[in-house]
Amino acid sequence: MGSSKKRQILAGTMLFLFLCTINLTAASGNNIFTDVSSSYELIPEEGIVKVSREITFHNNNPDTKYWRGYYSNYNAYLPDGANCIKVFDDERSMAFNMVDEGYYVFYFNNKVWYEDSYRFYVEYEIEINKNTAVFTMNEYGDNVEVTLEVPSEFETHLSRNDYRVEDKLYSSVYIFEKGQDWNKACKVNSVRASQRLTLKDTAHLTERDVDIEIRYWEGEEQWAQDIMKTTIESLNLLEKNWGIAYPPEYNITITQANLTETGGYGGYNQGSNGIWLLYTSNHGILVHELAHYWTRACNFDQLWMDEGYADLYAYIVLSEIEPEEAESRRDRFLRKYENLYGEHDFPLSDWSTPKTLNTDTEEHVDFGYKKAFSLTYTLYETIGVEALQQANKEFVENSDGIDNADYLEIIESVSSANTFFVEEYLYN
Repeated sequence: MGSSKKRQILAGTMLFLFLCTINLTAASGNNIFTDVSSSYELIPEEGIVKVSREITFHNNNPDTKYWRGYYSNYNAYLPDGANCIKVFDDERSMAFNMVDEGYYVFYFNNKVWYEDSYRFYVEYEIEINKNTAVFTMNEYGDNVEVTLEVPSEFETHLSRNDYRVEDKLYSSVYIFEKGQDWNKACKVNSVRASQRLTLKDTAHLTERDVDIEIRYWEGEEQWAQDIMKTTIESLNLLEKNWGIAYPPEYNITITQANLTETGGYGGYNQGSNGIWLLYTSNHGILVHELAHYWTRACNFDQLWMDEGYADLYAYIVLSEIEPEEAESRRDRFLRKYENLYGEHDFPLSDWSTPKTLNTDTEEHVDFGYKKAFSLTYTLYETIGVEALQQANKEFVENSDGIDNADYLEIIESVSSANTFFVEEYLYN
């Protein structure tokens, strides 16, 4: 959320004695100032993250001097799904109401005159699953400190790295020191790896039945059912749109995994050893990993071919089962490619990826994926799915491998459309 939003949600209402009401922006010329101390506690036994926030509101607005006015409320954002909301000061409860989706007004019990301060507290809960917790820490204020306490048996990854960790006997505490910038929220992914349960079903495909096994953590039955349904539907659509029957001779196992098990990626296809899928991954990533059963059959020598085609066919399949998500994903990928182009551009023929993704390599890797998708999507729009299917069959038949020169030759042979842009992507 940008700084303009931050100024809006911190705005208070100043009431003048002659009954004039004015909305003021926050932290402008030391007019008003907020100290915020927030704590997040992961309590898996209760299925919640408990959030406690202490807010001290300081009125330094000179327009309220000499008893000409005061502040009477505070506007703030609470995340979607916030439950059991309580707001109170040191003496009693405070009234509050939601004025827009996620935005609340907290009404002070006292008038906050010039150079006065008012301290109050906000508590709420975020629902989580027994073994997995995914939520965002959104903080707004001028001087903010944040702590996150997680049981020791949970593996936790944060989207920010400007924190320190204190290990206790049964928990770990992640500490963001007072005064750090909170224009950027922090996403929390926390998982307790426990014994996995199994869901089984069968996909009835063109040439044979393929048994599907979903391995998931206790409490994630809904996730497993959703993954099973999407997998069976996607396999049939991948066969249809690829123009090739499911290539491997083995069945499919999909395992709900954490970031360590996926190497930092959303998913990881290990062939006959199955797919390891991050427990927060969406359907696009699942279909991408399923598509790799076909990309590997195409004898591709280049990484961009594997990943570009996997993302292209994820788009094609999603267009049939979740068209709005397909369009959103496509637009997001192409926009990301354009945004990263100036700083990270390189020829796709030179692209490689590390085994483990981290903050130092993330943008470079992401650009490669987005450039590969931009190429394959542009090709799809130019020559159409039937020409792609003809090329796919030639890829499969070429057991010696498909390098960049082979690829260009095959693409030119299946369509009379102008595909000059392919070489630009590969070598420039």
